[in-house]
Amino acid sequence: MRGDRAQRPKLTGLCLAAALAAAAPASAQEPPDRREERTYLNNWSELRAALARCWQIPPGTEGSTIAFLFGLDRTGAIRGTPLVTARRIEGDAEAGRRYEEAARQALERCFPVSITPSFARALGESPIRLRFVNTPPAPAYQINSNITIFAPP
Repeated sequence: MRGDRAQRPKLTGLCLAAALAAAAPASAQEPPDRREERTYLNNWSELRAALARCWQIPPGTEGSTIAFLFGLDRTGAIRGTPLVTARRIEGDAEAGRRYEEAARQALERCFPVSITPSFARALGESPIRLRFVNTPPAPAYQINSNITIFAPP
Protein backbone atom coordinates (compact mmCIF):
# COMPACT_ATOMS: atom_id res chain seq x y z
CA MET A 1 0.00 0.00 0.00
CA ARG A 2 2.78 2.37 0.80
CA GLY A 3 4.10 1.96 -2.76
CA ASP A 4 0.65 2.91 -4.12
CA ARG A 5 0.59 6.12 -2.14
CA ALA A 6 4.05 7.04 -3.34
CA GLN A 7 2.94 6.60 -6.95
CA ARG A 8 -0.22 8.73 -6.62
CA PRO A 9 1.55 12.13 -6.50
CA LYS A 10 3.61 11.19 -9.55
CA LEU A 11 0.53 10.10 -11.48
CA THR A 12 -1.37 13.20 -10.39
CA GLY A 13 1.53 15.36 -11.57
CA LEU A 14 1.62 13.57 -14.92
CA CYS A 15 -2.14 14.01 -15.37
CA LEU A 16 -1.86 17.71 -14.50
CA ALA A 17 0.97 18.18 -17.01
CA ALA A 18 -1.05 16.41 -19.72
CA ALA A 19 -4.11 18.56 -18.99
CA LEU A 20 -2.08 21.76 -19.14
CA ALA A 21 -0.47 20.72 -22.43
CA ALA A 22 -3.89 19.98 -23.93
CA ALA A 23 -5.22 23.35 -22.77
CA ALA A 24 -2.25 25.36 -24.10
CA PRO A 25 -2.86 27.44 -27.23
CA ALA A 26 -2.04 25.73 -30.51
CA SER A 27 0.76 28.19 -31.28
CA ALA A 28 2.58 27.18 -28.09
CA GLN A 29 2.44 23.52 -29.13
CA GLU A 30 3.63 24.06 -32.69
CA PRO A 31 7.29 23.99 -33.60
CA PRO A 32 8.86 27.45 -33.97
CA ASP A 33 8.99 27.24 -37.78
CA ARG A 34 5.20 26.83 -37.97
CA ARG A 35 4.35 29.78 -35.72
CA GLU A 36 3.49 33.13 -37.28
CA GLU A 37 6.66 34.84 -38.46
CA ARG A 38 7.22 38.23 -36.89
CA THR A 39 8.88 40.89 -39.01
CA TYR A 40 11.68 42.73 -37.25
CA LEU A 41 12.57 46.19 -38.53
CA ASN A 42 16.27 46.69 -38.98
CA ASN A 43 16.68 50.29 -40.22
CA TRP A 44 15.03 53.68 -40.70
CA SER A 45 13.84 52.84 -44.22
CA GLU A 46 11.94 49.79 -42.97
CA LEU A 47 10.39 51.88 -40.18
CA ARG A 48 9.24 54.47 -42.77
CA ALA A 49 7.64 51.73 -44.89
CA ALA A 50 5.85 50.28 -41.84
CA LEU A 51 4.48 53.71 -40.90
CA ALA A 52 3.25 54.31 -44.44
CA ARG A 53 1.30 51.02 -44.31
CA CYS A 54 -0.39 52.09 -41.05
CA TRP A 55 -1.68 55.46 -42.29
CA GLN A 56 -5.23 55.59 -43.62
CA ILE A 57 -5.84 59.04 -45.09
CA PRO A 58 -9.32 60.48 -44.57
CA PRO A 59 -11.01 61.98 -47.64
CA GLY A 60 -11.34 65.74 -47.94
CA THR A 61 -7.99 66.48 -46.28
CA GLU A 62 -5.78 66.95 -49.35
CA GLY A 63 -2.91 69.34 -48.67
CA SER A 64 -2.98 68.79 -44.89
CA THR A 65 0.11 68.10 -42.78
CA ILE A 66 0.71 67.09 -39.18
CA ALA A 67 4.05 66.58 -37.42
CA PHE A 68 4.86 64.63 -34.26
CA LEU A 69 7.90 64.39 -32.03
CA PHE A 70 8.39 61.26 -29.93
CA GLY A 71 10.92 58.64 -28.91
CA LEU A 72 11.02 54.87 -29.04
CA ASP A 73 12.41 52.60 -26.38
CA ARG A 74 14.58 49.58 -27.15
CA THR A 75 11.49 47.36 -27.48
CA GLY A 76 9.99 49.50 -30.27
CA ALA A 77 7.30 51.13 -28.10
CA ILE A 78 6.60 54.86 -28.03
CA ARG A 79 7.96 56.57 -24.92
CA GLY A 80 5.34 58.89 -23.49
CA THR A 81 2.75 60.72 -25.57
CA PRO A 82 3.69 61.94 -29.07
CA LEU A 83 3.82 65.74 -29.16
CA VAL A 84 2.17 67.54 -32.09
CA THR A 85 4.81 70.05 -33.21
CA ALA A 86 3.06 71.43 -36.29
CA ARG A 87 -0.18 71.13 -38.22
CA ARG A 88 -1.57 72.68 -41.35
CA ILE A 89 -5.08 71.52 -42.04
CA GLU A 90 -6.90 72.10 -45.30
CA GLY A 91 -10.68 72.10 -45.11
CA ASP A 92 -13.11 72.72 -42.28
CA ALA A 93 -12.78 71.93 -38.58
CA GLU A 94 -14.28 68.45 -39.06
CA ALA A 95 -11.67 67.64 -41.74
CA GLY A 96 -8.96 68.78 -39.33
CA ARG A 97 -10.32 66.57 -36.56
CA ARG A 98 -10.47 63.55 -38.91
CA TYR A 99 -6.96 64.19 -40.20
CA GLU A 100 -5.37 64.44 -36.76
CA GLU A 101 -7.31 61.41 -35.54
CA ALA A 102 -6.15 59.38 -38.58
CA ALA A 103 -2.53 60.29 -37.83
CA ARG A 104 -2.87 59.32 -34.17
CA GLN A 105 -4.56 56.05 -35.15
CA ALA A 106 -1.63 55.29 -37.48
CA LEU A 107 0.70 55.58 -34.49
CA GLU A 108 -1.57 53.35 -32.39
CA ARG A 109 -1.74 50.74 -35.17
CA CYS A 110 1.99 50.75 -35.85
CA PHE A 111 3.50 50.80 -32.39
CA PRO A 112 5.04 48.98 -30.75
CA VAL A 113 7.09 47.71 -33.68
CA SER A 114 9.41 44.73 -33.47
CA ILE A 115 12.99 45.85 -33.98
CA THR A 116 16.30 44.06 -34.24
CA PRO A 117 18.86 44.49 -31.46
CA SER A 118 21.14 46.43 -33.82
CA PHE A 119 18.35 48.87 -34.77
CA ALA A 120 17.46 49.22 -31.08
CA ARG A 121 21.05 50.39 -30.49
CA ALA A 122 20.78 52.81 -33.43
CA LEU A 123 17.55 54.25 -32.01
CA GLY A 124 19.31 55.09 -28.78
CA GLU A 125 17.91 58.34 -27.53
CA SER A 126 17.11 59.66 -31.01
CA PRO A 127 13.94 61.76 -31.07
CA ILE A 128 11.76 60.88 -34.05
CA ARG A 129 10.33 63.72 -36.10
CA LEU A 130 7.44 62.27 -38.08
CA ARG A 131 5.31 64.16 -40.60
CA PHE A 132 2.18 62.82 -42.27
CA VAL A 133 1.69 64.86 -45.46
CA ASN A 134 -1.40 64.50 -47.62
CA THR A 135 0.20 65.65 -50.87
CA PRO A 136 1.84 63.78 -53.72
CA PRO A 137 5.38 62.65 -52.87
CA ALA A 138 8.06 65.33 -53.13
CA PRO A 139 11.73 65.49 -52.15
CA ALA A 140 11.91 65.51 -48.37
CA TYR A 141 14.52 65.45 -45.66
CA GLN A 142 14.58 61.70 -44.92
CA ILE A 143 17.69 61.13 -42.86
CA ASN A 144 17.51 58.73 -39.95
CA SER A 145 14.87 59.88 -37.47
CA ASN A 146 13.43 62.62 -39.73
CA ILE A 147 10.54 60.80 -41.40
CA THR A 148 8.00 62.15 -43.87
CA ILE A 149 5.14 59.92 -44.98
CA PHE A 150 3.38 61.20 -48.10
CA ALA A 151 -0.04 60.27 -49.42
CA PRO A 152 0.24 57.48 -51.98
CA PRO A 153 0.20 58.73 -55.59
